[in-house]
Amino acid sequence: METDPTQLHLDGRDHPSLGDLRDPSHPVVAAHLATCEMCRRLVGQTGLSLPGGLVSESAFRWPADAVARGGMAQIFLADDRRLSRQVILKAPRDGEELPAPLLQMFQQRIAAEAKVLAKLQHPAIVTIYELGRASTGWPFCVLEKVEGRSLRDHLDELAVDEAADGRPRTRERLELLSSLVSVAEAIAYAHERRVVHRDITPNNILLGKRGEATLIDWGIARDLDAPSLMDIDGPLDASASGRMVTISAGTPPYIPLEQSQGRAAEPSFDVYSFGVCLYEVVAGRTPFVWKALPEQSEREAQMHAFLRWLSSGERAPAAAPKDSELSGIIARAMHREPGERFTADELVRALKQYLTGDLVFSHRYSLSGRVSRWVRRRPAVAASLAVALVALVVTAVVFARLSRTAQRAAESQQMAIAARLDAKEKEQAAELAREESEKASARAAAAEREGKDARALRDIAEKRRLEAEARRNEFEQAAATAKGDADDAVARFRDAVKERELADKARDEAKLAQANAESQRDAADLARQAAQKERDTARGAERAAIEERAQAVAAQKAADAARAEADVAREGARRDEVAARAERDEARALAQTAQQDAATARQQLASLEARVRELEQRLAGQGPGPAPEPAPAPPPAP
Repeated sequence: METDPTQLHLDGRDHPSLGDLRDPSHPVVAAHLATCEMCRRLVGQTGLSLPGGLVSESAFRWPADAVARGGMAQIFLADDRRLSRQVILKAPRDGEELPAPLLQMFQQRIAAEAKVLAKLQHPAIVTIYELGRASTGWPFCVLEKVEGRSLRDHLDELAVDEAADGRPRTRERLELLSSLVSVAEAIAYAHERRVVHRDITPNNILLGKRGEATLIDWGIARDLDAPSLMDIDGPLDASASGRMVTISAGTPPYIPLEQSQGRAAEPSFDVYSFGVCLYEVVAGRTPFVWKALPEQSEREAQMHAFLRWLSSGERAPAAAPKDSELSGIIARAMHREPGERFTADELVRALKQYLTGDLVFSHRYSLSGRVSRWVRRRPAVAASLAVALVALVVTAVVFARLSRTAQRAAESQQMAIAARLDAKEKEQAAELAREESEKASARAAAAEREGKDARALRDIAEKRRLEAEARRNEFEQAAATAKGDADDAVARFRDAVKERELADKARDEAKLAQANAESQRDAADLARQAAQKERDTARGAERAAIEERAQAVAAQKAADAARAEADVAREGARRDEVAARAERDEARALAQTAQQDAATARQQLASLEARVRELEQRLAGQGPGPAPEPAPAPPPAP
């Protein structure tokens, strides 16, 4: 006999799989049923109780084959004859190979799913239109047809593309991550209404063309306010109830340890399962690599390995090693301890903060991390500040260059002034020497005229004249040198003036660049304000769409109720019409019988009258004559 490793009890005991329970006459199954109260209750489920007035399958055009089949249900794409629309019909599995108890359990699951979906009205949760009853008595759900592909198909396609060229599809995976926020909101909404999905996998998440996501397949969802299937016949012991949860709920490798152990359903189940989905979206694999294996023995070995991995508490590698924020969010959602996980509302908050660039409330940041997140959150403001900082640095550099140029120009101007003063002093000294030489020549001439030792005076005068000329030559040479220095100083001054003009030009260009930066910053601010307005408008439109959808759902429900009342009234009128026709046919038959009786009576009356006349003739002494012909019977009354 095959055993299902997912049915391990807390004491390690194996239970028969659902396939084995189909044959309770099997010796091993019979021996197990003799000692297992839970399995006996599973095989001995009571019949199904459905409300009256449900729509029948004749209201839909059913296809011959199902588009999908699961462990307990089958899915049909049908046409609603009443509203001319396509719907999804979810019916329990059937077949001669299934025993009656399992069929009853599957039917109960369908009815329970209808009640769960009736409590939930959310854009990211599939909508139920109504619950129907087939002519055979089994129920079926009429569900909204959701356009889109499963998250599993998207992940498989990304894996194929990445394997083909070796290039990671990070952008596409982050786009999928942003689409899954609405699924997290749907989970939080369901938890507020005390409903646990218990089977959140990529196969049960549909993504539309515009990125909208829908959570489907609530067949094993648990309404925490309603009795479970095992509670129908009365309360069970804790161990039996726990094992029932294990048998009926969960898909490895997306279930947490406590769900694999058969504990009572908790909202933390869904948070863990959704965290594994997020891990697979980001990392391209599940924390425990799960494979589709053909052999039963291989599948059992893989299941045991998965259960050992769950029990070991081994931490999975980071989903995104280069992104500690995202890895931290996913790791906390998949925490081994249920109390350490996010609530669904906290998970929604963390994902939104991450995707919008805000600081994630559950993450610890360094100073550089806070700055980088601030830049990511406000790119327009950061760009404006960067432009302003660059303009400030350029302005500071230009002003520094202008200051150095002005200082060099002032120094050159001072050197030129000093050279001009030195040259002027030397020129004055040469002029004094020339005047003394002229005075000496005059005295020599006077001495020669006076005849007083003219030769000696002339020699002295000549000597003084030569000395004066030598000093004048020195002064002239010094003046020439000073003039050259002054010319150099003037040239340097002119160069300094040119540099100052260039610096002024650079300063003007810096001011122009600063003005352009300020205008760009203003434009960025305007763009940011416009983007904020557009985002607010989009949010308003989204809220309006949600309200319109809610109103449409309410209107649809009202229309369905009115349609149901009309169907009831039409059915009553049809029954009255049939009864009236039956009464009319009965009256016609009675009228025909009365006509026939009247004709017979008239014939008998005519015969009696003829016999009376014959008797009268005999009594009158007349011989018997020929009997008169009976009068013709009058035609029957219409």
